[in-house]
Amino acid sequence: MRNFILFILTFLTGTLSLVAANPTASKKEIKSYETAVILINEGKYKQALPMLNKLTLDNNKFVEAYWTLADLHKKMGNIPKQISTLQRIAKEKAPRYHNTVMRLAEAYHENCNYEEAIKTYQLIPESQSSYYKKALKEIEQCKDGLELMQHPVPFEAKNMGPNINSLYDDYWPSITADEGWFSLTVKLGKMEGESEFGKGVHEDIFISKKEDGQWGKVKNAGQSMNTIGNEGAQSLSLDSRYMFFVACDRRTGLGGCDIYYCIRQGDDWSAAINPGITLNTKHWETCPSLSPTGDVLYFASNRPGGKGKSDIWKSKVTIMDNGMLQFSEPQNLDPVINTEEDEFSPFIHADNHSLFFSSKGHKGLGGYDIFVTYRNENTWSEPRNLGYPINTCKDDIGFVVNAYGDKAYFSSDGQENNGQGRDIYEIKLGEGNFRPAKKMKYAKGKIVDAETKKPMQAKIDIFSIKSNETVFRSMSDKKDGEFVACVPEDEDFGIHVNKKGYLFHSDYFATRDSFKFEKKGVKMEKIEIGKKIILKNIFFDFDKFTLKKESYMELDRLVAFLKENPRVRIELSGHTDIKGSHDYNITLSENRALAAFNYLVNKGIAKNRMEHKGYGPDKPIADNATDEGRALNRRTEITIIGK
Repeated sequence: MRNFILFILTFLTGTLSLVAANPTASKKEIKSYETAVILINEGKYKQALPMLNKLTLDNNKFVEAYWTLADLHKKMGNIPKQISTLQRIAKEKAPRYHNTVMRLAEAYHENCNYEEAIKTYQLIPESQSSYYKKALKEIEQCKDGLELMQHPVPFEAKNMGPNINSLYDDYWPSITADEGWFSLTVKLGKMEGESEFGKGVHEDIFISKKEDGQWGKVKNAGQSMNTIGNEGAQSLSLDSRYMFFVACDRRTGLGGCDIYYCIRQGDDWSAAINPGITLNTKHWETCPSLSPTGDVLYFASNRPGGKGKSDIWKSKVTIMDNGMLQFSEPQNLDPVINTEEDEFSPFIHADNHSLFFSSKGHKGLGGYDIFVTYRNENTWSEPRNLGYPINTCKDDIGFVVNAYGDKAYFSSDGQENNGQGRDIYEIKLGEGNFRPAKKMKYAKGKIVDAETKKPMQAKIDIFSIKSNETVFRSMSDKKDGEFVACVPEDEDFGIHVNKKGYLFHSDYFATRDSFKFEKKGVKMEKIEIGKKIILKNIFFDFDKFTLKKESYMELDRLVAFLKENPRVRIELSGHTDIKGSHDYNITLSENRALAAFNYLVNKGIAKNRMEHKGYGPDKPIADNATDEGRALNRRTEITIIGK
C-alpha cells in the first residue's frame, strides 16, 4: 500500500510539473485535473472517472488528462478503454506524441498483443534516444513472448473452490509436505474492480487444514500474525512448524516491510517474532521461503548491494534448542539468477535443489514470469521459463510445488474471469523441464520421553547416506511432540534426533523400506550409566573393518554429542552375526570398534573418555536364523560408562 501511494504522489507531482511546463489546459481544467488525481489517490475511482472523461472531451490537447484516464481504466480492469483512450492522442501533431506512443505500445505489450506492440514501438525514431533505447529492448521482449506462445506447455488450472477462495482477492499460496496445511493471503474488503484503498481494505493471512481428504474452510490465522495493518506473502515451513510472513509499518519493524515468523505449538501459534538486524533492514524485505534443511531462508529485497532493483537473497539459519531462529548476514544469491531488473517471489522446493522464482529480467512474455533453476552443490543452473500459458504478459508470481512434485499452486485473476478477482488454482505438473529435481516422500512421527512417555521438543536431522548431505531439519512440536519429515523417494538416509540431557536417537531407512515411524513414538532416553545407542548409520564393506564414508555423518554427530556432554564416557562396541568362526568374528568386531574409536580421537575426543571392545556374535539382539535378524546383529553400539 505504501508503494502504491508513493507512486500516485510521484505521478501527481510529475504530471502537474508537465502541465506547468507545457500549458495546454486552463487554470480551471488544471484544478479539475488535480481534484481527479486526488480522488484516485483516495481510491474514489468512480468519482474521478466522469471528471477525466469531461476533461478529455473538452480539450484534446490536455494529454496528461488522457494518460491519467487511461491509467484509471487500467486500474478498473477496462483494458479496451485504456487502449482506445491512448489511441485518441497517439497522433504526430499531438503534444508529447512520443510519450503517448510509448504508453500505447506498453499497453499492447501488457495485454499480450505483441504484434501491435512491436509496430507501435517501431514508431519511435532514433532521435528520441531515451525512448528509442527502451523501445528496442521491449521489441526484443515482444519477440521472446511470441516465440514462447508458439510453443505452449500442457496446462490446465483447477480452481480450489470456496473452502480456499473467498469473495476477495486470494493469493500467495503455501502448502506443507504432507499437504495437510494450506495458507494464503486475502485482501479483505477489496472486491473485483474496486480500489485497493477503500475503507477497511487490508491484507490478512488465512489457514486451512485438510479434513478427511478435503480442505477445510479457511480461517483467519489470528492475532499472532494479523493486525489491522497489512500481513501477507506468507509461507509455511515444510513441516508446518514455522510460519514466515511479511508485515508493513509495524512498531517493531525496522523498515517499510519486514519478515516475521511464528512457531506452531499444537494448533496455536506463538507471538510474531521479528528477527531484527541482520535479516531485516530499513529497506523492503518480502517473500520468505525456508529450505527443507532449515538452514537457509530465501527472500526478496531491494536492499543495497544487489545486482538489480529487487534481488533474491539468502540468509543462513540456525535452529536453537528452544525452536527460536538465528539469521546470518544475507548474501546475494547468484548472478545467474539475479539481473539488473526485478527478481521476486522465491520458493525453494522440498528437494532443496529446485528454486522457483519470478523475474522481469530473464527472457519472458512480459511483466513477471515464473522461472525454475536447479542447484548443483553451490552453483545454480541457467533459469528456465516455465512457458506459456503458465506465464503470460501479466505478472505471474506466487508459484509453489508440492513435495512429490506433481502439483503446483498459484494465484491468478485471468483464468476464469469469474468475477471473484484473484483466486488460488491447482495445476498438475507433467514430466516437463520444470518438474523439481527429485520426488519426495514424507512420514509423521512423535518424540516422547522414554520413561514418562510425555511428548517433547527435540531436533530432527535427516541426511543422505550416499552424499552425507542434510536433506531435512526441524523441531518436534513442543506441545504434542509431533513432527513431519520429508526425504527423497529413491535414496537411503539416516535419522538423528537430539535433545540436550538425552542420548541421541539414530535410525536408518533404505530405499526399499517403508518410510514410517512407530506410532508409539521415538523414545528418548536420558543420559544414564548403562544406557545404549545402536549407531544405525555406521557402515563397513563385507568382511572389512575400514569405515565407509557413509559413516562419517553419524560419527560426526557422536562427536558433537560428546563435546556437548564433556563428562560423559562411552564404550564403543562392535557386534557380528554367527556366520564364520567365533574367533574371527571377535577380531572383526574389535577392529570395527577400533576404527570408530580412532575416528573420534582424530576429531578431538580424548582417549580417556572412551573404551572399545569387540563382542563378535556373543550379544545378539535378534534371531540369527534369518537374514533380517543377522543384519540387526551386525552393529556398532555405544554404552554410557560414565557421566
